[in-house]
Amino acid sequence: MSVIATRPLYNIEQLQGYIEQGYQLLTPNLRLARRIKAEWDRSQAASGARVWRPLAVRPLEQWLYQQWLSRSLSRPSLRRIPIGQGQALALWRQIIRNQIEHSGLQLLQPDAAAAMAEQARGNLLRWQISLQQEAIAAEFALDQDCATFLQWCQAFEAALEERGLATTLDAIAMLAQDGSHKPTVKALLLDFDEVAPLFRHCLAQLCSDVEELQAAAEQASLQAFAFADQRSELLSIARWIRHLHQAEPNAAIGVVLGDMRADRSHLEYLLRREFDCLNENYAQLPVNFSTGWPLAEVPLVRDALLALNMSRNQLNVNELLSLLRSRFVNLPDKHSALGQKFIVRLFDQGLEQMPAATVRNLACQVTLGEQRGLALGEILQCIAQRRELGQRMRPSQWLEHFDAVLQLWAWPGPSSLDSLEYQQLEQWQSMLESYAAYDMVCDHLDLPGALKLLAQCCAETMFQAQTSDSSIQVLGPLEAAGLSFDHLWLAGMQASQWPAPARPNPLLPMALQRRCGMPHASAEREWDYSSKLLAQYRRSSGQLYASYSRELNGAPELPSALLNDFEWGDMPVPDALPEQWLKIWEQRDMEFLEDHQAPAVSELELSSIKGGSGLIEDQSNCAFRAFAKRRLSVQSLSEPSLALSASERGVVMHDALYALWGELGSAKGLLAVDDAKQAEIIERAVAAAVAAVPESRRSAVGEAYLAQESAYLAQLLSEWLEVERERADFVVSAREQEASFELKGLPMTLRVDRIDTLADGSQMIIDYKSSPCSKSSWLGERPSQPQLPLYGMVSTEAVGALAFAQVRPRECQYTGIGDSEAADAAKGIEVDIAKAMRGKAPCQDWQDLRSYWQDCLERLAEDFLSGAAMVDPQPNSCTWCGLQALCRVGAAYLEIDEDALDDGQEL
Repeated sequence: MSVIATRPLYNIEQLQGYIEQGYQLLTPNLRLARRIKAEWDRSQAASGARVWRPLAVRPLEQWLYQQWLSRSLSRPSLRRIPIGQGQALALWRQIIRNQIEHSGLQLLQPDAAAAMAEQARGNLLRWQISLQQEAIAAEFALDQDCATFLQWCQAFEAALEERGLATTLDAIAMLAQDGSHKPTVKALLLDFDEVAPLFRHCLAQLCSDVEELQAAAEQASLQAFAFADQRSELLSIARWIRHLHQAEPNAAIGVVLGDMRADRSHLEYLLRREFDCLNENYAQLPVNFSTGWPLAEVPLVRDALLALNMSRNQLNVNELLSLLRSRFVNLPDKHSALGQKFIVRLFDQGLEQMPAATVRNLACQVTLGEQRGLALGEILQCIAQRRELGQRMRPSQWLEHFDAVLQLWAWPGPSSLDSLEYQQLEQWQSMLESYAAYDMVCDHLDLPGALKLLAQCCAETMFQAQTSDSSIQVLGPLEAAGLSFDHLWLAGMQASQWPAPARPNPLLPMALQRRCGMPHASAEREWDYSSKLLAQYRRSSGQLYASYSRELNGAPELPSALLNDFEWGDMPVPDALPEQWLKIWEQRDMEFLEDHQAPAVSELELSSIKGGSGLIEDQSNCAFRAFAKRRLSVQSLSEPSLALSASERGVVMHDALYALWGELGSAKGLLAVDDAKQAEIIERAVAAAVAAVPESRRSAVGEAYLAQESAYLAQLLSEWLEVERERADFVVSAREQEASFELKGLPMTLRVDRIDTLADGSQMIIDYKSSPCSKSSWLGERPSQPQLPLYGMVSTEAVGALAFAQVRPRECQYTGIGDSEAADAAKGIEVDIAKAMRGKAPCQDWQDLRSYWQDCLERLAEDFLSGAAMVDPQPNSCTWCGLQALCRVGAAYLEIDEDALDDGQEL
């Protein structure tokens, strides 16, 4: 492969004369300063020098801050304790919280308000606007939000003064007010589009000469592309980078993302896929990203925060499960059968947040055979015994607790750390030192407050992995300014984003922001700013590409007007898969394995299988579901809910009907009571049913919710009894009756909701339903709800009818089927068997139908015992199954006859 000569990321030759004259080089950002220093060191090494003086280059704001630090040592008037932005934000949050408590002001997002307040005060300092001026104060008084900020700002500055603190901008402002400077420095400003008035003032006082230098203008080739959506755009960019890097391995390639935080992860994944750096080659990606990840989001620190959160009184179930999956804590039994049983019991509580004591007891008391208790329970017990949990302490004092708790979890785990994780650990330790410095701005904190502050510190600290230098750079719009590229691609150039819409700070007067030209103050200001950025990109790149998505977040988009000078071209839409993956697919030699047949059920296994109508129902709806649930003991986890689930409400309804007919007993008993007496009986039945709700669920949903549920159920039962009053004479002869039998050698246990004895002595078997139901669920060779046919098949009494009792608001009714003698049993009982079968089976009368059911149900039992386990779901049976991740029904669908599925099939 030929090596193509390329440019460095910064042309150091244009600075040679200034460097020789001793100019201090100043840049708008740290990345450009580091790049210039690296290019200087490279040029010196290339010239044969073995020792050279370090280049004097720094970001402007950092250099001014250093000037304040050096002068404060000899000038007491300048001395303050410096605080970082995170500490300033903590102080703002404290000020705002105090103001809210005293004024009664309500804020939906106090943390966001603190960030806006910090930004607003920063803009005031940069533009040297004094709130002491009457005209300025009057301007703030005209708007309620601005007037409120004025009070916050006065309290913030008073707190700084009282504690002798200074932010970076406060320090620079003090430097500007100090008139004792002797201008001796010569400064060169590199690639600045604008310099804040405060910085200009300081430069004028400190420097005898200030020069400005922009990159030499070049005639960049301009080309633009349009893509259907953002995914296609980023995929094309990733593929373009790989192809270009292969063709020109030394070329300086840059990509500018308008929103690094939102788009970086997607582009990084696509780049890793293109360069085959997803697994063992993860650290070999030849791309540098200008911004890192919040420390709180890197796995090692994320799990440390989760472990510390287990000290709270209320534990988040999802956080606990994430911690159980972590390799950075030592829980040797977390993947054991006992650990899996604990997770099932955890989900059975139905809560997203649980008291720590409840979780602790579950972890300590869970048993399986002779095994009892998990290591998790021991750790939670040790945490609960720590005395400082209820105390209020300074942030630095909480560090001892954090360290002790992490030791209990054996964080960062028993395994050795790789290079990236070791860097994360080092930054965590550095962040803890910064956390201790919050003593200067924070009051004593309780445990939740200390943990919240720790999480905020981690979120505000960026982790940037130390990687080798690369010619491929992915940057934000500001980081790319001043750098030189052979090829530069500007992504996301939608009209809605370039230029960005005006977003003036709501805490500063609008007119003041526009008058001063503050960031985001007006559309004109944003246009001017974006135009200058684009001009910089054009000056510093050989080929400049731009692209936009025609659709973003479901809304149509237009290209930015800044691209009017670009030549529009077409780029082929890339394949969804990388080329190397497609090549592997083309060379595939597939092997197919039939896995729909499991081993037959053995005698030993048969003794442990528990099932009733639910087992046959599973086999009928999908053979694999029966195999997984009944033989593999796989079960989906309960969904957490702040209300009773549909199944729990169904149980309450069943219990209420059980109690209700325990008092009424028969049709005559129902007709003998008046409305007032009926209401009393219903009230007692509902109270008994609600009282049976487990205490853990009662406390979770609350008594107010249960009171509403009781009122709803009482109204529903009253409506249902109107249906029962219209029936012919009957006696309730059984409630929740069990029956045990064998079906082709398969032990079965059934429980029927209710059995009525009719006037002719026959029985009507009833199954309560709170959802819509149909007798079609009993028809066909695979009845989807076989409970009533099963009971009708094994009953020793004369069964005249089977019926669903649909107990639903405004839809109460019986739906059933029976022999000709049961026509008057209830409205909704179909006695024309041939009509009811709808041609699905050659059944002409009730006895034919019962024989047909017996054949179908026995065949299903035989299939289960023989090991049939095909993924062959009936229509809609996947909706509430919860086993899709195991059965991969989406893949199995390829082998299912589409004509056999209705449009409602869920895959």
